[in-house]
Amino acid sequence: MFEPQYRDNINRVIKAIIRNPGEDWTTQTLAGLAGISSFHFHRIFRTLTGETMFAFLQRRRLLRAIELINEDKFTLTEIALECGFDSGSSLSRAFRKHLGCTPSDYRQQNASLLLPPSRPHVADPEQLPIEIRRIRQRKAVIVERKGMIEQDFSQAAAAAFSVLVNELKRVNAWPAIHECIGICPDETRLVPDAEARYQAGFFYEGNLPAMGEEVQYTTIPSGRWAVSLHLGSHETSWQSWNRMYRNWLPASGHQLRDAAPFEVYLNRPKIVLSAELRTEIWIPIL
Repeated sequence: MFEPQYRDNINRVIKAIIRNPGEDWTTQTLAGLAGISSFHFHRIFRTLTGETMFAFLQRRRLLRAIELINEDKFTLTEIALECGFDSGSSLSRAFRKHLGCTPSDYRQQNASLLLPPSRPHVADPEQLPIEIRRIRQRKAVIVERKGMIEQDFSQAAAAAFSVLVNELKRVNAWPAIHECIGICPDETRLVPDAEARYQAGFFYEGNLPAMGEEVQYTTIPSGRWAVSLHLGSHETSWQSWNRMYRNWLPASGHQLRDAAPFEVYLNRPKIVLSAELRTEIWIPIL
């Protein structure tokens, strides 16, 4: 799927929300409308529009509420329910939180909502080289922790890996352990930072001895993956993630697969300097 198709698909979602902002929209419904996996829908929407899907939906609901307020025919509660809010007071809170100005001021400042046509891509000196790999299904053992600080999971990752490594040592499972991985199953802008999940893990072969209740097991599905290498601190890996979704994917013609992306850590902060860290970013494609 090339960038014009991604833009057409996201514009289909935008038009549906504009037509009926008060609908009880869900991620699954809108992702299906766009023909994009729900694992990746929010990232694609955000990179192409500059805002999250829920922020856009909230903005459209507020704009519809402004239109109805200007008609001066309905009570605040009627307007709130028509526009997808659960009460007049929740509409009032949203208006104060997100607009910060009068309805008439906001209307004058509002720009076009649809995405513009795609422009030819120029070479990006920071664009990451991408390798397409095909793998068989992999088994992984993980421990999950919550909490993100300024787009950084370092504290959660350290806590999760500490538990997992200690358990693997306790049962002498290291002979079966392979690559070190990290999975962030949540779209981080859609959940509070304190609730964002990080899953520390390792690929393994064969069977593992029984471990503590915090240790979980999962699989990474077989298929094709787009793989990029991030060089440097884990605290800045989000920049490489953004470049993959914003720059490479729309121009590549590839379509995303319904699976969670993940990271593979090729070396460790305790062994090398932060600037020498090497992290592979794996995104599933058809």
